[in-house]
Amino acid sequence: MPTVPSDEEFRTYNQTVISEFRASHGKVSQPPFPILLLTTTGARTGRQTTVPLGFAVDDRGRVFVVGSKAGAPEHPAWFHNLRANPDVTVEVGDSTYRGRATVTAGAERDRLYRLISDGTSAYEQNTDRVFPVIVLEGVPAPA
Repeated sequence: MPTVPSDEEFRTYNQTVISEFRASHGKVSQPPFPILLLTTTGARTGRQTTVPLGFAVDDRGRVFVVGSKAGAPEHPAWFHNLRANPDVTVEVGDSTYRGRATVTAGAERDRLYRLISDGTSAYEQNTDRVFPVIVLEGVPAPA
């Protein structure tokens, strides 16, 4: 079973990706798929925190992200933050948007999740946790 990175490994990797994203107008060499930068407000600290996330767009043009945290047993900190304060800032390419995070549930969550996974990823093999799916309202799909 693949190992889940430590919090320090996540922080180091994320900072490298964020720096490259901003220096290269939203393009990165790793990971090998499109990403956005999500900035949330800390639920306990009130501090702004930015993380790089892969994203997808559904058939209605809504941008969404998944809280996989590489299959860790707990949800990512950014997910707890946006549940406490759903107002977020999202960077896609050279553009920045103010948005609102909406956590999906039930059939809608399952439908969106199936757009990006068949349920057999290495991350899913790491945990029994159901990965949350979050729609970023107010963030237009990239062209």
